[in-house]
Amino acid sequence: MNNIFNAGVLSAVLAAFVLAGCEGVTTGERDFQIPVAASEDGSFGPVLIKLSPDMSPVAINFKAQHGDDPAEIGKWNSYRASLSRNGSVVASGSFNINHSGTIDSPMGATYVTQTMLKVMSPETGEYELHILPLKPVEVTLTHTEIEVRKNIQTAPANP
Repeated sequence: MNNIFNAGVLSAVLAAFVLAGCEGVTTGERDFQIPVAASEDGSFGPVLIKLSPDMSPVAINFKAQHGDDPAEIGKWNSYRASLSRNGSVVASGSFNINHSGTIDSPMGATYVTQTMLKVMSPETGEYELHILPLKPVEVTLTHTEIEVRKNIQTAPANP
């Protein structure tokens, strides 16, 4: 009986740990989604995003599809996203998009979704999002989109 209880507790803890990083993708309400194309240098943007305090907290997600090129398996792209208002950066962060395929399953997941930024919008207005590659692009991405989710749930901060 004790082993069953311990296994149940362990399963719940693991599920909470895995989902803790997903709140920007799975919680809240989609405010909008917009297709974006990469520039020749691999950057995306600028993308104008209208935010307001009543939307907070907000998640800004990057969604894309990669191909099934075996040469891209095990590779990734690294980016820096920055959100600015009136020329001042209000949030920035780095993120990676990897090719999710394997030798046995070259396509991997159809879409890759990554939360780039979680922000509290201090004032209503247009914000500008820029996404710059931090290294040469290794994975070809198509059907790229920026998704904004409002009123997401966030994991409690660790003391």
